[in-house]
Amino acid sequence: MHRQSGALLLVAMVMLLILSLLGFGTVSTTNIDLQIAGNQQRQNEAELVAENTVNYLVENYPLLTLPSNAIVENYGQTVSTGNPSNACVTKTIIEGSGTPGSLACDWTGSSGSGSNVTRDHESFHGGGNKSCLVGDYIEEEHPHLHHMSGSPKELWINGNITVKYCGGCFDDAAATIYYTGSNIDSCSYGGSWPSVVSAVKVTQAEFNVAAGASPSLDSDYYSQVEIRVTSTDPASGATATAVKGFKYRGDSDGSPTNSQCGVTDGNIVTVDEDPWLTSNGSRRVLYSYLEID
Repeated sequence: MHRQSGALLLVAMVMLLILSLLGFGTVSTTNIDLQIAGNQQRQNEAELVAENTVNYLVENYPLLTLPSNAIVENYGQTVSTGNPSNACVTKTIIEGSGTPGSLACDWTGSSGSGSNVTRDHESFHGGGNKSCLVGDYIEEEHPHLHHMSGSPKELWINGNITVKYCGGCFDDAAATIYYTGSNIDSCSYGGSWPSVVSAVKVTQAEFNVAAGASPSLDSDYYSQVEIRVTSTDPASGATATAVKGFKYRGDSDGSPTNSQCGVTDGNIVTVDEDPWLTSNGSRRVLYSYLEID
């Protein structure tokens, strides 16, 4: 009884030490896991900010600016394209598709050659058998196609057509109206579309061939544009870069101009066509990717 050495106390202290170490290790592991999860969340947020920003800039090109109240400004994103000229990658003149710059076929109607001109009983005296127009054709009454000389009598419209009254002299001569858009609200004032006049929808390329269309060096071209956005999370320093390249059907208010791209009329030799971009101002994304840092 008097020879006990306190072994139980020693074992209890060892067990307590082991449990303490296990508890400390568990807490440390949990903290590390939370830190990893937090860093991953910040990385994901940086990626989303970069991708959302580049998507916004592509949709609103060529402005390349963000709204003043944009939340993503807190992420300090950097846009590599501060103006349209910096976004220009390649530039080519187009031919055979899209809006023509000039026509070999004249408009001989009595209301002039402009688009959306008020027209009323428009006649075509002495103008041959074919007239061509860029823009919508809106006739308040109906055209007097029987005044056209020669045969077949044809109107070629690069746009929509509207003939509001389908009676009277509109059925006095066999003719064809070709158009690239839609036949909108015709015969809304009365009458019915005459059987001797055909309304035929055609493609842009068919119109260009029939009208002798040629591209305009100042407004008809394609530009390949690239926008790069880098977003940095202020708390962790995590960064992500989103890049989108897209093709743009240019005009004076959209894609980079000839001078911005270092292109002159004299050195434009490439002829390019894109069936997806049929009119100025249209665009389509060619590629996109993320660079994760």
